[in-house]
Amino acid sequence: MAFINPLILFGLIAAAIPLLVHLFNFRRPQRLDYSSLALLQALQRTTLQRIRIRNWLLLLLRMLALCTLVVAFARPTLTDSSGTRLLGRSSTSAVLVLDASLSMMQRDSDGTRLGQAKSAAQAIIQSAEPGDELFMLSEKAQYLETTDVLVNRGPTPATQTAASTIRSAGALVAQEASHLDKIVYYLGDMQESTLLDSVQIPLDNGVRVVLVPVGATETRPNVGITDVQVTSRIVDLDTPATIEATVVNHGNSSIDDYAVSLYFGDERVAQTSIALAPEIPVRVMLRGAPTMRGWLAGHVMTEDDGFEEDNRRYFTLNVPARRDILLVHGAEAQTDHIELALSLRSESDALRTTKIPQRALAATLLSQYSAIFLISPDELSTGEMAKLEQYIQDGGGVLIFPAAEPTPTNAFLEVVGAGRVSIQESETSIDEADFEHPLFEGVFTASERVQRLEAVTVYRSARYVPGVTGAEHTLITLLGGAPLLQEIQFGNGRIFFLAVAPDLGWSDLPVRGLFVPLMYRAAHYLSAGGSVQGEQLLAGHQTSIRIPAVQGNITVKAPDGTELMPPQRQVFGASLLDLDMDSPGVAEVLAADASVRLLSVGLDPRESRLVYMEPEEARKALAEALGAPVELLNVTSGEGVSAAVNRARTGLELWRHFLVLGLVLLAAEMMLAARWQNR
Repeated sequence: MAFINPLILFGLIAAAIPLLVHLFNFRRPQRLDYSSLALLQALQRTTLQRIRIRNWLLLLLRMLALCTLVVAFARPTLTDSSGTRLLGRSSTSAVLVLDASLSMMQRDSDGTRLGQAKSAAQAIIQSAEPGDELFMLSEKAQYLETTDVLVNRGPTPATQTAASTIRSAGALVAQEASHLDKIVYYLGDMQESTLLDSVQIPLDNGVRVVLVPVGATETRPNVGITDVQVTSRIVDLDTPATIEATVVNHGNSSIDDYAVSLYFGDERVAQTSIALAPEIPVRVMLRGAPTMRGWLAGHVMTEDDGFEEDNRRYFTLNVPARRDILLVHGAEAQTDHIELALSLRSESDALRTTKIPQRALAATLLSQYSAIFLISPDELSTGEMAKLEQYIQDGGGVLIFPAAEPTPTNAFLEVVGAGRVSIQESETSIDEADFEHPLFEGVFTASERVQRLEAVTVYRSARYVPGVTGAEHTLITLLGGAPLLQEIQFGNGRIFFLAVAPDLGWSDLPVRGLFVPLMYRAAHYLSAGGSVQGEQLLAGHQTSIRIPAVQGNITVKAPDGTELMPPQRQVFGASLLDLDMDSPGVAEVLAADASVRLLSVGLDPRESRLVYMEPEEARKALAEALGAPVELLNVTSGEGVSAAVNRARTGLELWRHFLVLGLVLLAAEMMLAARWQNR
C-alpha cells in the first residue's frame, strides 16, 4: 500500500488527544461516609468497574476514528497486484506527451525513434480500462486533444524542452482531469540539449510523471550550421557582400576539408573548405555579389550527413532599390561639392538627394529618408534635436559637418551622449585611416590609400574630443591625433562627425580624390540602418518584429506557402508583429499584397547535437528540474510498455473506505455514550 499524500499522516499525532484527556482527568469523587450506605459499597465497586470499561471503549473508538480520518486524507492506494485484482483499481487521467522534434527521425534497428514512441503510446492507450481518460498534448503544448491524432502525428521543426512540455501537460491535466490519479507520460529520445531549460517552476501537486525513453543512447556524429549573419554593412548591386556562417562538429573526431557553400536563391556563388574540431564552433567567411535589388533570400549549405535538416540555414538581405539622402543645411553652409559628389553615381546607384534649409527640418518626415547629411547647422531648436535623436535611435544615420560657431553642434552631440568640439585654426593634414572599416572596404588599392590621404590639407578644423560612453571609433586621424572622421553609435543608428565643413576655406578635401568615394560610401553606410539583414526567427518560437508604417493590412506568407494574419500592435510610426513559424525557410511580409520584407526561419541549433542521456540520468535531472518525483519505464517493445504501465500505475484508492469507516466509528461512539448514560 502507498499513500498519494503521505505528509498528511503526521495528523495521526492527533489520535493521542483522547488518551491524554483520559489519563490526565484529575477529578476525584469526594469521600462521604454515611452509615446507611455501608451496604452499597460492594455495588459501588461493580459500577466503577463497568464505567472504566465504557471509558476505555469510548477512548478506543475515538482514537480509531481520528486515525481513519487522517489516513483517508492521506489517500491510501493499494498497489499490490493481487489486491488490485481482487478489489479493482481507480480510474486514471493520463496525458501522452510525444517528442516529435526532428531528432526523433533518427533510425536504429527498431526504426525511427518517432515510430518507436508512437508504438509505445499505442501500447499505453491499449492498456487503458473503461473509465480512464487519455489525452494527447497539442504540438504547441497549449491544449489537450484526443489520442486519435496519434496516427497522423509527424515530426515538427519546432523545438521545446522536455521540462517545459511536461509542465504544460501537468498544468492542463490538473485543470481538466476528472480523476484524482493524474499521470503525464513523456515519450522521447532523452536528447541532452533539449531535455532541460533554465526555468525553475515546480510541477503541479498530485500529477505523476512517467518517462518512456526510446532509441539507443550512443552519440550520433553530426555537423550543423547554427547561425548565419550578413556582416557587410554596405550591401550593393554587384558588390561582394560578406556572409558569416557558424558551423559546429557535434562528433567525437575531427573533420578536414569540409565543404561549405553560399547560395543566393538557387545559385551557388561561393564555396570554401574548413577543418572542424569536435564541439568547437568555426566561423566561415563567404563572399557573394547580389545581382538584383530589393529583398533577397539566400542560404548556406554543408555536406550531406545523417541529419539533413540542419545542413541548410537561410538568411535574407536587402539591396535597397533606392536610397533617399536628405541634405539639411544651415544659412551659411556650402552644399555644392556634396551634391556633386552624390550625383556622380546617382543613376547607376539609385541614389536620390533632397536638399532643404534647416528651418524646414521641423516640418519634414524624416522616416522616409535613408540618411541625413546635417551641413554646418545653425542654432538647433529643442524640437529639431528631438526629431534627429529619435531618427537615429530608430536606426537612421546622420553625417554632421561643423559650422564656424560650434555651439549648435555641441548641443546636439550632448543630446546623443557624444563628445564636444572646438574650432582650431592651425594647418594640418591626415595622418592615418582605418582602411579595415566597412566604410573603406574595397574602395582603394594599397597604393591609392597613401596617395589620397597625403594629398589632403586641412586649414581649419573642429577638434573633436570623444565622449565617455565608449561607443565611438575614429576612422580618419589628423596629425596630432585629433579625429577627422569619427563614428558614434547611438541607439540602433550611427553618426559620422567630419571635422571639416564642405568648404574650401576649411580644407581642400572637397577637391581631392578622397572626397567623392567618402561621401558615396558614407551615404551607403549610414543608410544601411538595421535593414541590411532581415530578422531571423527560430521555428516554433514566438518573436516580435517591427515593420515601418505601411498602407494596408499586413499579412505573412509562411515558408510552407500558407498565408497568415499575425497579431499586430501599432506603435509610433511602425507596427509590431507577433510571429510564430513552424517550418524553416524564408517568410515574406506583405502589405496590401505588396512585398515589404523577407524573414528567415531557422531550426533551433539545439536539435543539431545528437547526444542522449541515459534514462536514469534523465529521470534524476527532470525530477530536480520539476521539483517532483519522476518514474521510469525503461522498455523496448510494445508488449513491454503495456506490462510496465500496468505495474506502475496506481491501483485502488482506499480513502473512501477509510472515510466511511471513520464515520461509522464516530457514530458508534455517540450511540455507545448515549446508551450507557441512559443506563
